[in-house]
Amino acid sequence: MRAAHQRYGGLSPSGKKALVDELVVITGYHRKSVLRALNRKPTTADGDGACADPYRHHRCRYGPEVMEALVPLWEASDRLCGKRLQALLPLLLESLERHGHLSLDPEVREKLITISSATIDRMLAPVRKNSPGNGWRRPPRARSAIQRRTPVRTFNGWGEVSEAGWLEIDLVAHCGKWMEGRFLWTLVATDIATGWSECLPLLSRDGTSVMAALRMLEELLPFPLRGIDVDNDGAFLNAPLEQWCEKHQPPT
Repeated sequence: MRAAHQRYGGLSPSGKKALVDELVVITGYHRKSVLRALNRKPTTADGDGACADPYRHHRCRYGPEVMEALVPLWEASDRLCGKRLQALLPLLLESLERHGHLSLDPEVREKLITISSATIDRMLAPVRKNSPGNGWRRPPRARSAIQRRTPVRTFNGWGEVSEAGWLEIDLVAHCGKWMEGRFLWTLVATDIATGWSECLPLLSRDGTSVMAALRMLEELLPFPLRGIDVDNDGAFLNAPLEQWCEKHQPPT
């Protein structure tokens, strides 16, 4: 193959075809494999100028120390996908370090800041596969009339909010590793402008419990409630909550 590699570049098209046919018979390789070997650019050369090591070896940039730091960051982000985790890493690292939850070597920290989303997904693939609850998805549900007429806001749709009272609201499940059986929930409400947060306990995930928590939330907040941004499931998007929002909407 080395001798053929030297000859191949100077042959005519018909000569190249004849050489490839000959090598297929001699080596037993597939024709495509022979062509890849003949067209591969040499990386190092021996005394005769032939390709001594035709395969390029990539140096591993991210070692086990980066993996060891990445896994707790992924857990702290509630197991985000690589694309979202990569965008969040600078803020997450700064926050955990400021509160004394994380202390990294400067070289490892720099690698985490510059790591790509594709590399994050590749490194975390074995961890995700072995994690409890891997692959669990909430079964699809038909969209209700309320869901169809409720406007959708993306994660950066708030823009610049300068006044207090605009809240992001979601539910946290206290179920451990599995979603089966009964367990407690917490309704978490965070003000976009100030970061003020309130946590209210719920015995179950349903519209009645959420409405009771929202009424209590109004009394706890030190500023008027101006608007809420919620998840798109039935615990939030239901007729009682829609009527409550319409009642509280200021006149235009």
